[in-house]
Amino acid sequence: MIDSDGTHPTWDADRRAYVTRFDGTGRPPSVAVAVAVAAVLDESPRPLFDYVDPDALDDLFVDSAESTTITVDVDGAVVTVRGDGRVFVRPP
Repeated sequence: MIDSDGTHPTWDADRRAYVTRFDGTGRPPSVAVAVAVAAVLDESPRPLFDYVDPDALDDLFVDSAESTTITVDVDGAVVTVRGDGRVFVRPP
C-alpha cells in the first residue's frame, strides 16, 4: 500500500517492507530512497552517496523499463528500486 500522494513510505505486510514511489521528474529515485530510508531507520543513516551514487541512480531510471531493478543494503535495510516507480525498504 502507498499513501495517497505516494511521498511517505507505508507498510506493506504482504511484502514485509515499507513502500513509496518516485516519478522521475518531480521526485527522482534518489530523493524517494533518501526520504524512505530516513523514515524507516530509527537512527539517522549516513548520506545516500555513501551507499550509491544518487546521480547514477536517477540516470538509471530515466526512461527505464519496468523490469529494471536494483537492490542496495543501507545500514542493514534492504532497499529495492524498481523501474515501475516503486521503492521498497525492508527494515533490518
